[in-house]
Amino acid sequence: MNRFDGKVAVITGGASGIGLATAHRLRDEGAAVVLLDRDEERLKIAADDLGSAVHTRAVDVADAAGIEATVAGIVEELGRIDVLVTAAGVDKCDTVPNTSLAEWRTIMDVDLDGVFYICRAVIPVFERQGAGAIVTVSSAIGTVGERNRSAYCAAKSGVENLTRAMALDHGARGVRANCVAPGLIDTPLIRGGKVGGDADPGAMQRMVDAHHAIPRIGQPHEVAAAIAFLASEDASFVTGAILAVDAGWTAA
Repeated sequence: MNRFDGKVAVITGGASGIGLATAHRLRDEGAAVVLLDRDEERLKIAADDLGSAVHTRAVDVADAAGIEATVAGIVEELGRIDVLVTAAGVDKCDTVPNTSLAEWRTIMDVDLDGVFYICRAVIPVFERQGAGAIVTVSSAIGTVGERNRSAYCAAKSGVENLTRAMALDHGARGVRANCVAPGLIDTPLIRGGKVGGDADPGAMQRMVDAHHAIPRIGQPHEVAAAIAFLASEDASFVTGAILAVDAGWTAA
C-alpha cells in the first residue's frame, strides 16, 4: 500500500527515534523523504540506511533563518512538500525553581519555537499547492502534566494547542494539522537519561507500571504508524486532533 507515491515528506529530528522510524514508514509507502537534523553524523548513518529515496539537511530547528532557507531549498530541488512531521525534541527533568533560564530557553527553542518556525515556513507552500498535512509530535504529558517535567510539559502543551490553531486557521486552504501524543517510547531521548539511565535500570519499568495500561514501553514504529495515518488521505476528514499513542496513560 503506497499511500505516499509522488509525495515529499519533511521530518524534523529525522536522524533518530520517532523521526527516523517515521522516515522508514513513509519511504516504505512511497514518499521521497527529507530528514532534517542538527546531528550530521546521525544524518549520514540514517541516509545510508534509508537509501536513495532520502534527502538530508543539517539544520537546527531553533534557527528560524536556517529553517526558512532549508524549506526554500527543498522546494527548489524537489518541487513541493506534501507532509511535515515535527519530531525534533529535547528534554529536561526538573521543577520550575530548579530549571535554569538557559535550560528553559533551550527546551522552548527546540520543542515549541522550532515547531512554529518550520510550520511557518511550510504552510505557505501547502497553501500554494492547495493541500498538505502537518503532524506534530507532543507527549502524554503535554495533555496531563507530570511532576518534575515543568518545561517539557509547557512546551508540549503549547505544541498541542498550536496544532489546533493551525488546523482552524488553514483548513479552508487545504491544510490539515494533527498531533500524536506518545507515552514512553524506546528512543534515545528516553534511554539517554530522561528515565533512570544506567544509574537506575529499574526506573523505566517503574514508569511503565505507573502510567501504561499496556505494561511495556512503546516502540518508535508504533508511533510512526499513527503519524503515517494522520499524514495520509485515510485521514482526509481529520484535523485538529490529538491522537494519544500512550498505552492508556491519559485514559485514567
